[in-house]
Amino acid sequence: MSVITIQCRLVADDETLRHLWEFMAEKNTPLVNEILERLGKHSEFEIWVKTAKVPKTVIKELCDSLKTQEPFIGQPGRFYTPAITLVTYIYKSWLALNRRRQLKIEGKERWLEMLKTDVELEQESKSSLENIRTKSTEILASFATHQTHETNHKVRGRRSRKPKDGKADRPDKVVTIKPSRLFEAYRQTEDALTRCALVYLLKNNCQVSFVEEDLEQYTKQRRKKEKEIEIERLKIQLTSRVPKGRDLTGEKWLETLEQAVQQVTHDEKEAKSWQANLLRKSSSIPFPVVYETTEDIKWKSTIRKDFLFVLTGWESLSLKYIVTKDTFIYFIAF
Repeated sequence: MSVITIQCRLVADDETLRHLWEFMAEKNTPLVNEILERLGKHSEFEIWVKTAKVPKTVIKELCDSLKTQEPFIGQPGRFYTPAITLVTYIYKSWLALNRRRQLKIEGKERWLEMLKTDVELEQESKSSLENIRTKSTEILASFATHQTHETNHKVRGRRSRKPKDGKADRPDKVVTIKPSRLFEAYRQTEDALTRCALVYLLKNNCQVSFVEEDLEQYTKQRRKKEKEIEIERLKIQLTSRVPKGRDLTGEKWLETLEQAVQQVTHDEKEAKSWQANLLRKSSSIPFPVVYETTEDIKWKSTIRKDFLFVLTGWESLSLKYIVTKDTFIYFIAF
């Protein structure tokens, strides 16, 4: 997608500019806020979180139902379409972040299921610790060989360089196995001994240890690897951090402050929600009105040979933009 940025100066009388600001701050931004809030309370919200996608038709239906109600009624037709587009962008970004949180949770919980003591690994594999170590050594050697071949293949594709000052080439670096490869191998194999050997390597930082396992240290490691507090925090974020709108007047902040002063929280979750709302810094600028196509722009030329363009839907307000060297406003065309 190409982006063209044009520096423009907005030309209109004070009354027109005031009228434009009222539309953006008192009608369009509250409309976007309301759609965001209703989507977060929608009966299919949990499904959207899992699929990481909100149907645009649902957003349009919400907008259509609201544009006949106060204070959202009476906006130029072109303002409703950008509101739908903006909400789509916001939720698309939020759901992508949410998906990454979900993958983190699944990864940590999967590791919790995998992690076992050496004794438990012996029992699961029905083999001795010595055999597990031997298998771990074979796995490391196999991965190191494969990784070396990949590296050499990449080097052959590059232009060779002559060593400076007659010095010989540096010896090969020690091959480091990435834990992600061991996790992938674990998912792909069903052999009990191989799976136990992979877990053994993962909990020993991808190395074969010949030191007897310290159960106290293992407990600390399990706690560290598990990160129960972080998992719980991520789960709370999945359910509570829905996209928020812009509180231009500070009304929402004052409502939360009044609740915190006059009421007692029912649980810790509600207390954290109040705290987050009070600490959150909301933008004091209205949501932008996005024009996505060139069909929304009409170009004209003036006697002074300036170039003008008029946004569709605003001809009656005499809103025009003069393309000059002055940097007042940025219009972005996609």
